[in-house]
Amino acid sequence: MATLTRRQLTVALAARQGLLTRRRGSAVAALRALTPLQAQDSPAPFIALAARLEGFRQADLDAAIGAREVVKTTLMRRTLHLVARDEYPAYAQLSRQPGVRALRARHADLDLERVAAGLRSFLRTPRTNDEVRAHLDGSAGEDPWSPIMLARTLLPLVQVPPAGCWRERGRPRFVVDPRKPPAADRAAEHVLRGYLAAFGPASRRDLAAWAGVPQREFAAALHRAGPVVHHDEAGGELLDLPGLEPPPASTALPVRLLARWDQALLAHADRRRIIPAELEELRLTLSGDQTVTVDGRVAASWRLRRGRAVAEVAVQPHVELRRRDLPRIRAEARRTARFCEPDAAKVAVSGV
Repeated sequence: MATLTRRQLTVALAARQGLLTRRRGSAVAALRALTPLQAQDSPAPFIALAARLEGFRQADLDAAIGAREVVKTTLMRRTLHLVARDEYPAYAQLSRQPGVRALRARHADLDLERVAAGLRSFLRTPRTNDEVRAHLDGSAGEDPWSPIMLARTLLPLVQVPPAGCWRERGRPRFVVDPRKPPAADRAAEHVLRGYLAAFGPASRRDLAAWAGVPQREFAAALHRAGPVVHHDEAGGELLDLPGLEPPPASTALPVRLLARWDQALLAHADRRRIIPAELEELRLTLSGDQTVTVDGRVAASWRLRRGRAVAEVAVQPHVELRRRDLPRIRAEARRTARFCEPDAAKVAVSGV
């Protein structure tokens, strides 16, 4: 049992998220290791992988989506994610269980099994949100999103390609994933292990906040996994998988440009390991700002401007930047601009 400093937690997060040294490998393998990637904004998973994978190209993830090795769907916290197809059933099962219980309590007069069966038959053909609303015809209430959330809770719905592809803006169509889901306790254990491998050491509260489910969903899984127990500097309990030791606190951390709602920012209830306390009032995780990490923590935001021939990354510092960090920020910004706009005649950086 060890006490881990904030700095050790910052280094551990960077290492496990591929933000210490870029990894090599496929986009699908990266998604399995990183857990599902936030996809509220279509380019976000691409930018997230570009920050973590060496040699990654937009076409790599587009191809995996087209081949249905990766799917876009609603998962944790009822938000859109890209997930490796073989990982999807466990995450879907865990995410849906609290919602199903809430539906049964809220709609005691509704035959949910009959509704689910009708939806399953209806969704043999890919359907849009509007078509799902019309099919349910007020079954879940008058709020336009109630029938959509009813359908997504009752059944494991995934979006049909090209949904999820780079800058895809079309109206998505949905089908039911046909595979039998794992048992709820096995799904929870799978997600728990994936979470700790990608974000640990972390507290039970961190895990539940990230997954968007009550802590009790993981009770049996925690017993079976037998996690190692550490503590933070305030004495709080932190859990981790056996054999995963944090790198030394002295490890130098590179500059990285992260995506909108990047998962490294959303993975913990206590986000001080990556967001300094003085920046909390900016509420960057709500606004979805694309962020710049310096020495493993958010120091600035960035956005891309595309002109006729120039792709420019505009950086907005949120803390006083050290002179020695400016060349590294510019270099990473140019790399990100070139990834986002590979056909631009020139890339530029402003603000730093």
